[in-house]
Amino acid sequence: MSDIKNKHIAVVCDENGNCVSLAKVKVVNEMEYKKLLNESEGHKKKCQSDKNETNRILNNFGKEIGNIYGKLKSNDLLVAKSIYDNFVDRGLLNDNDKFQKDFYDFIFNGCELKFEDTPNDFQMILRKVGNL
Repeated sequence: MSDIKNKHIAVVCDENGNCVSLAKVKVVNEMEYKKLLNESEGHKKKCQSDKNETNRILNNFGKEIGNIYGKLKSNDLLVAKSIYDNFVDRGLLNDNDKFQKDFYDFIFNGCELKFEDTPNDFQMILRKVGNL
């Protein structure tokens, strides 16, 4: 059995008082506290900035879809990508590494996905999914 009296932890609880996560507690001096506080605030600002950028891109993406494909629902892009990947996995279509990287960057890094750079097969699938 471990010696629990030597463990210092912080407990993060949800609104019902249930434990969500634990963190080690570290005793720091005032200068290190200020440094860590600045790091924490910087991280929060970066997360908020990333969230704002993602929302901006998704809003622009929605406008671009509207301009290019008409009345696509937001899920149509993801469904079309899933169908495309299925055909690639089954060997019916050739994989396009640039498209895979561009789509990954679009989803996870907030980069723009330019439809003119997507493979013709993906565009055809997207048209069918969107009933265009």
